[in-house]
Amino acid sequence: MDKEKLEFFKKKLLKMREAILDKSKKLKEDSYTLGTDGIQDMADAASNAYNADILMSISDNDLNLLKEIDSSLDKIAGDSYGICEECEEEITEKRLEANPVARYCITCKRMMEEKRI
Repeated sequence: MDKEKLEFFKKKLLKMREAILDKSKKLKEDSYTLGTDGIQDMADAASNAYNADILMSISDNDLNLLKEIDSSLDKIAGDSYGICEECEEEITEKRLEANPVARYCITCKRMMEEKRI
């Protein structure tokens, strides 16, 4: 992959990373305000606890994506970005544009999914 395309994907990954961190900060701030609107009955308290749990699980999903983004950025730095971890062939740019953290080419990904079924 040429340097111009690598720079394009690097910027895209950094933008995704920044969006996740901004979202996480907002979710954390929102979780602090749950239940601070006065006296709560048991149903309100349960609802607020449930909402806080959902906010934290979303953060877990974002944390996993953040790890994938960081791994992809490391691959760019190490000149291995866009190489399938299974067959070591190039991942198409079209696939990387759709999913910049893709670790496998579409053929290997499909084979892996079929084996799970």
